[in-house]
Amino acid sequence: MFKKLIPVFLLGSILMASCGILVDKVEPTATVEPTAESAAAEPTAQATQAPLTDVSNPCIPFSVLSYSLASPYPNLPPITEEDFAVGPADAALTFIVYTDPQCPYCAQLDPILDQFQALYPDDVRVVTRLFPLTSIHDKAMAATQALFAAGLQEKFNELRKFLFERQRQDLSTDTSLTETDFWGSLPAADFENWLKERVPALGIDADQLLTDMKSDAVVAKAQASLDSAMTIGISGTPTLMVNGYQWPENQRGIEIFSIYLRLIKNQANELDNCPATVVDAGKKYTATIETTRGDIQVELYPDKAPVAVNSFVYLAKQGWYDNLPIIASSDFVLSGDPSDTGYGGAGYAFLDENSGLTFEQPGMLAVYSVWPGYGTNGSMFFMNKTALTDQGNRTIFGKVTAGLDVLDKFEIRDNIFNDVIDKVLKVTINEE
Repeated sequence: MFKKLIPVFLLGSILMASCGILVDKVEPTATVEPTAESAAAEPTAQATQAPLTDVSNPCIPFSVLSYSLASPYPNLPPITEEDFAVGPADAALTFIVYTDPQCPYCAQLDPILDQFQALYPDDVRVVTRLFPLTSIHDKAMAATQALFAAGLQEKFNELRKFLFERQRQDLSTDTSLTETDFWGSLPAADFENWLKERVPALGIDADQLLTDMKSDAVVAKAQASLDSAMTIGISGTPTLMVNGYQWPENQRGIEIFSIYLRLIKNQANELDNCPATVVDAGKKYTATIETTRGDIQVELYPDKAPVAVNSFVYLAKQGWYDNLPIIASSDFVLSGDPSDTGYGGAGYAFLDENSGLTFEQPGMLAVYSVWPGYGTNGSMFFMNKTALTDQGNRTIFGKVTAGLDVLDKFEIRDNIFNDVIDKVLKVTINEE
């Protein structure tokens, strides 16, 4: 089905659980890659919600970012020099993660955040805050104190990574190590000796670390870190914040984070308001869609879908569609999203219009929205290459009149994480 061909924002990704204050959760769920073929469901939040736009309110300012993460986390402490951070202070995307060094789910998330930050070193910052769950993890406080002590030697991140890597043995991969190389299951009384034997390899003075981790200053800092998390209502680890908003615990992975980063950076392209009326009801409108594979001529239907046509014409005249990537499958060709995620837009949403047309014939020009039927149409458009029978909620606002064969020339690219191959070069509006 067509709607499965775009990764579903906030649904696909690596699925994880968390450690709670009172009890541990079940074992982690399996990995689900948010590729174009695997995303199958519409966002559940849409199940009972009324459309955002309708005939009485045909267009509103709209961004999927503000809609998906609606309210900043209350009383989240600001980032200071006391925090342990990796990445630039002016990063477009800042994570704050509340983590427990003995929590197995934290050990899953920690390398993902490191990998993501390494992929986008200029755009991503990761701030680590410690929340030792002492009620369920017998060495969480000692490990937290060790991390603060390592910070005094400017080795916080080195020890953080090492503790998570050596927290518990995975017999399927850790065949060169023995059970004693891992600390998670050790008796609490053996933890300090375990550290003393291994931290010198990280460039850490072991004797100084053991002294510092029991000092009044470090003990107080570790307790303050726990108290701070409790005060603002953090209830489990890892708890992840992104730009001040709490991120859902079961939607964490490189791909979903990349989508979010692209959308954040796309905000600079978004308009402040809905488009002005630029279509004259007394005129006929056609458009030339110039692409890397040739030109496509389309007739527009302002009489059948006036709001959609007005948006398309307005954006085309603004140069919005110049050099935008194309997503192509065996069934359709889609463009109009500068973020190249299938979720970006021009900063507004407009209503669904029933034009009375169908996708029984190829070459229909329609608006694409990840939530068809909910009035969240924007700048994205698509043209079908084959007959589609399950897209009744889409607004059709035009039809290809020449260049239908061009649709079959585009390289198949139905995964947004594949390299961009083809583009829309320009859309020119013709009025008669």
